Amino acid sequence: MNEGLDVLAAFRDGSARYINYTSRLLIWEHSDLQSALLTKKIFDESEKIVAKIGPWDKPRKEFPTKDNLRISFLMSDGLYFGEGPIDILFKDPMAAPALNAATAMLKYITEKVK
Repeated sequence: MNEGLDVLAAFRDGSARYINYTSRLLIWEHSDLQSALLTKKIFDESEKIVAKIGPWDKPRKEFPTKDNLRISFLMSDGLYFGEGPIDILFKDPMAAPALNAATAMLKYITEKVK
């Protein structure tokens, strides 16, 4: 976002946390059928990415710059991530399915709490 960063964390149990660039926090603890399906899609697509990239073994990076996106995976053996221009990653054959699934989850949970 031009105003700051948004963060979505999805968990295998169907729960999620969303931190809006305004610092507003949405805690999603409801694991209904739709959030379970969306979470499954996020994890299925994310596992494909993790299988092809290695863990990050360097010092922590600064926040992504404007117009960039970072997709991170916290695994038992470390942090995995990809980063690049938003428009490129949403077209990338490896990243796009996971990002689209995460976007669908974000849309679902934010609409449900209105």
